[in-house]
Amino acid sequence: MENISQILREAWKNIKFYETGSLQLGITHPLEWHVAYETPTNKALIIIAHMPVEVLDSSKSINTVCHKRDDGTYYISFQLTENSQEDVFISMCSNLIEYSSNALGEKDALKKVAMRYRQWRRLMEYRNQAILSDEKRRGLIGELLYMKSVMESSKPMTDVLAGWVGPDGADQDFVYDEVWREIKTTGLSSDQISIHSLEQLGSRSDKGELHIYRVDPCAPEAEGAFTLRKLIKSYVERFNGDIDLIESFTNKLNAVGYVDMEVYDNYPYKFFGSDAYEVNESFPRITRSDIRPEIVRTEYVLSISSISNWKRG
Repeated sequence: MENISQILREAWKNIKFYETGSLQLGITHPLEWHVAYETPTNKALIIIAHMPVEVLDSSKSINTVCHKRDDGTYYISFQLTENSQEDVFISMCSNLIEYSSNALGEKDALKKVAMRYRQWRRLMEYRNQAILSDEKRRGLIGELLYMKSVMESSKPMTDVLAGWVGPDGADQDFVYDEVWREIKTTGLSSDQISIHSLEQLGSRSDKGELHIYRVDPCAPEAEGAFTLRKLIKSYVERFNGDIDLIESFTNKLNAVGYVDMEVYDNYPYKFFGSDAYEVNESFPRITRSDIRPEIVRTEYVLSISSISNWKRG
C-alpha cells in the first residue's frame, strides 16, 4: 500500500476543525476510513461501516466508540486522548488500515481491525516505545530461529506455540517435554552473554539447555539478509490461515512488544550459526540456592569460550 502514515498526517493537517472536522481518506480498502478531530486538539480515526464492530475497550490514551447513525450505518471511532502518544497513535492507525487491507469484505476487515487494535491496546498500556530496540529485535530473532527448528520436527503447531513460554512470563524461553531451553542472541565476534536473573538458567536440581544464536545487522544486499518482519511473515504462512494459531502467535509477539509495522523492514540482519549447551549440575551458573536470601536480584556475564565443555555435538 501507499505510505499510510504520511497520508494520515497530511489528512489531519488539512482539516479545518471549525468547518467540517473530518476528511475521508482516498484509499482503496474494504472499509471507509476518515480522519477527524473529536475536539480541536484530539485526533481520531473513523470507520463508517454497515455493521458494528465487536466490543473494543478504551485504554489510558485511546477512547473507542461504536454507535449506530440515523442512516443505519455505524460510526466507529478511535480517539487519541493523550497527545504525548501521538506518534504511537499514528503508527497504530496506519497499521490498522494496512493489516485489514487484504480482508475478504467488510465483516472480515472489521474482525481484523478489532484483533489488531487489542494487540496495540496492550502495547500502549504497558510500553512507552512502539519500536523494539536493536537488542530486543535480535533477541526475538534468536527465539524465532530456535522455534523454527521445533516447527520442523513432528510437534503439532499448537504444541510448538504453547512451548514458547517466555512471552507469558516464564523464567526460560521454551519448555518442551519438561525440559527448558534458554535462548541467547549475540554478535558473531562476541564472547559474552548476559544472564539476567537467578532463575534464567534453572536451579541446581534441574537440567536444561542454553542455545546461543549469532545474529548481526548487515547491509540489505548482503547474502542471506532478512528482517524480523519478513521472518515473522514466513512463520505466519506456516499456519495455513488457521486464525487461532495466528492470533496465539501474534499475542505472544505483542507480549514482547512487537506489532507488525513497515519500519521493521528497515533493519536487515544475518544469521551466522548457533550452538547448544547442556546445563547440568556442573554447568557454571548462579542459582537462587547459591546466595543469601537477602539478595533479591542479580545479573552476571558468562564467557562463551569458557563453557565449551558443555557444548553439545
